[in-house]
Parts: sequence; structure tokens; C-alpha cells
Amino acid sequence: MAQPDRLDQLLLEQQLLLEQVGQILQSELDALVGGGIDQLPDLAERKASLCAELERLEQARIGLLGAPGQVRQAGPGDDTERARKIRELARAVAQANQRNGLVVSALLRNTQGALDILRGIPNPGGATVYGPYGQALAGHPSSKPLASA
Repeated sequence: MAQPDRLDQLLLEQQLLLEQVGQILQSELDALVGGGIDQLPDLAERKASLCAELERLEQARIGLLGAPGQVRQAGPGDDTERARKIRELARAVAQANQRNGLVVSALLRNTQGALDILRGIPNPGGATVYGPYGQALAGHPSSKPLASA
């Protein structure tokens, strides 16, 4: 296969893989938000596999364009419509991955907070309304009688 044809094939494969990674990241977000945590290991494995394949394709693309560190003029594949699309997809995938990471962090904080409450660990930054046995703590600004007899 001639070099321009091979380069075009590599770019097409990269584009398709990035689209698949984007779909997996959306499925991952759906699973995180919808509580489908049993799906996460499979999604993570598929995502890692696709990213490894993307890395392999990128190394092959770099190999076609010249040796590392070699200064070269702009060549085929640098400013094509497909290369632009790949850059856009890569940015979108990176943003989606960062978004999912933020969701995971928020879920971990919420889970840790719930565990701390169940274990009776005081929240140093938060107000405590109830004691360890569920009784309202006297003197707390939000502990007011709801009605009187």
C-alpha cells in the first residue's frame, strides 16, 4: 500500500476508534448516573483496549510521517478534513472522560459522606443536627420544635 493510502487508512481507523470511545464514555456516564455499576468493569476494559489500539495507530502514523525529532514540512494527513475531524473527536473524548471522572469523584464523596454518617464520624465542616442515637441535638440552630401542645 502506498504511503498516502496507508496514512489515509490509519486516519480512518483512528476516527472510527475515537467514535467508539465516545460511545463507550456516554454508556459509562449513563451507567454512573443510572446506578448501573455492574456495567462499569466491562466498559472500562473496552475503553482501555480501544485506547491501546489508538496508541498503536498513532505510533504507526508518526512512523509514516518521519522519524521522531526530525523536522519536516507539513505533509499529507496534517490538514485534511479527516485529520481535523480526528482532532475534534479527540478533544470531545478527552472532555467526556474528564466529565466522567468528575462524576465518579462526586459519587465517591457522596458515598464516603454516607458511610461517615453511618459510622458516626463527625463531619468537621458540616453542622450536626442529630446525635449518634438519632436524638436532636439541643442548641443547634436548625433544631426547633415543629409544634407545641
